[in-house]
Amino acid sequence: MFFTMERDEKELCTVLSTGRQGERDRMLFLLSPSLGLIKARVYGAQKSAKSIKAPLFSEGVFSLYKDTRNNISLKDVDIINLRDEISTDMDKTVSASLIAELCMNAKAYDEQLYAIAAKNLDALCLDISYKRVVIAFIIKYLSHMGAFGDYERCPICQKVYSNDEVLGYNSQIGASCCQNCSQGEGNLLLPPNARAFIREAIKADNTAVFSFKISEVQEDRIFRFLLRLLKATSLFEIKTLSSGIWRLI
Repeated sequence: MFFTMERDEKELCTVLSTGRQGERDRMLFLLSPSLGLIKARVYGAQKSAKSIKAPLFSEGVFSLYKDTRNNISLKDVDIINLRDEISTDMDKTVSASLIAELCMNAKAYDEQLYAIAAKNLDALCLDISYKRVVIAFIIKYLSHMGAFGDYERCPICQKVYSNDEVLGYNSQIGASCCQNCSQGEGNLLLPPNARAFIREAIKADNTAVFSFKISEVQEDRIFRFLLRLLKATSLFEIKTLSSGIWRLI
């Protein structure tokens, strides 16, 4: 199991994934700030119009039941944040799918990971560029996972970067670095302005990143750089990126 829980629990959760389970039921993957990743079955969801409804990416208070075999089922749910705006736009849906996929494959679960996911899923429902939301999420997610440097000094030789320095990439450590320590990964070069944005975003609050003033062209460059970095450093196949819906180069 991903966690320990009592026989009956009421927990704040977000639906990360939903799919058919046999002919009658559905299986949900839920993210909780206190219990982590939860696999819960919804009995009769495929056959009954009166069954419990928990839409993809929605947030609510879930009433969960654990049987003697440690199987979890959903008894009831009080949806408090439907987030149905996400499904109205393809790029927002892909962004939310990426957030959900990364959370489902996280190495550890805690309240901070839940907050990172929830804030950015909420942002997808607002008048905020989906690219900016993905940028903020990847930066905060990789920082939380301990897979991000500070973008102020080379993680290999410890040289402090100059203001106009273009960074390279070292695949052995899976990180941006100075050109002397680079292994020539041309599609992961990082120009000075983009590095300055990432450096400040690491230190800023998640929602503050949404208001950073940059051009749409610069936003697109940072967006694609972070997607390529994410793909290069991930220990698992990121299906959302492998789908080809977004152009990474």
